[in-house]
Formats: sequence, C-alpha cells, structure tokens
Amino acid sequence: MTILSVVQNVCLAVGLQKPDAVMSSTDREMLELVRLAGDVAADIRDAEFDWQTLQVIKDFNGDGVTAAFDLPSDYARMKTKATLWSSRWLWGMEHITDTDEWLELLTLPYVAVSGQWIIYGDQLHILPVLEAADTLRFIYISNLIVKPASGPNKAAFDADTDTFRLSERALELGMIYRYRDQKGVASDDDQAAYDHALYTVMNNDKGSKPVVSGNPRRTFSNVQRAFPFKVTP
Repeated sequence: MTILSVVQNVCLAVGLQKPDAVMSSTDREMLELVRLAGDVAADIRDAEFDWQTLQVIKDFNGDGVTAAFDLPSDYARMKTKATLWSSRWLWGMEHITDTDEWLELLTLPYVAVSGQWIIYGDQLHILPVLEAADTLRFIYISNLIVKPASGPNKAAFDADTDTFRLSERALELGMIYRYRDQKGVASDDDQAAYDHALYTVMNNDKGSKPVVSGNPRRTFSNVQRAFPFKVTP
C-alpha cells in the first residue's frame, strides 16, 4: 500500500474528499495529512521496540589510533538494550551513559576488563582504543523507514508511490487518531484502535516464540572495569 493509498483511506475515515495525488497537492488538508504521515511514521519507528526491519549490523575496524567513530548516516538510535561486541573481549563492552563518568575513565588509571563505550557529539567513543586487528560490531535502528518505488530506502515520504516499511495499518489508524485529536473530535476508540494495531504488529514482528529446553548459551554482558588501585591485605 502506497502513502497515497494510506492518505486516501484516512480521508474516507475522517470525511475528507478522496485525493488523486498527495505529495504534489497544495490543498491545506493534504499538506496537513502529509505532515501527520511523517509524524506518525516517526512515532512508530521510535516506539520502545526494536523493529527487525530497521535493524542494521555495523562494523568498525580499529587502527590503533582512532578512539571515536562517526555514527552511520542513517542512524536513528541504538537498540533498546544495545550490546557492543569487540573481537578483543569474550563479553560485551560496558555502556557508559554519563559523560562525567566517561571523563573519569579518561582521567583515572582504570584497568579495562571489557572495554567501555559512550555516544556523544554524534560519535561512538571507545575505551581502550581498538587495535589494528580489532573489530567492533553492534546493531542499530535505521531511520530509513520509507521504501520508494525504485532506488534506496529513505527517511521521509516525498512521492505518492512511497511505501511505509513498517505497519501501514498502524500508520493509517495513527493518522486517523491524530487528525481527529487535533480537530478536537477524537474518541477513546480511535486511540484504542491505533494502540491495538501497534501492539499486534509488535507482537508479530519477530516471528514465533519458541520454547527453549536445556541450559541457554551463557554470555558475559555485564562485566565492568576493575578497581583502579592496588589492594593491600
């Protein structure tokens, strides 16, 4: 279903005339619906859920010097529970969320047990520096939520033939709810329909949920740095 089809369905639901074109329209209502389509699509992308369609594996290769790497050009966010893996360690690297704590690591003589990472300044920073033989790997959520009729995926709708890479049903119901809400006529049923569609597609997004028997594979994702000073008995 194209974005034109989605907007046409929304128009029928909210009592507007069905358009023949959307992106080229100068009609105020169509301009408003185009903006809503982008807003709702971004809200669905940024829901607290890691859409498998948008997950991308990224590798950074060390050179013994570089301590910060530019984020991918289509980077939207990390996974909800992101783990960075380095070929140097047998466990996931420690995520530092506070820049003051990162400054402490840069200043004090901590001994790295797993390596650390943080994002600031639109870059991924790593401690210790990756050696030339090291590879860093992680999964991020892409912002390329739109599939055009031809060519590479993109971040926003700009043609009537574009399609939404996630749930078009959720996009449609979300637009209906948001349109009626900003007009002051939305009902609880409108929101409930959108929420249910979003929940359903989230529940089905990653396939079946198998029952695992036996001992699961063990990983060491919470290993942290060692105490920086000598301990004397």
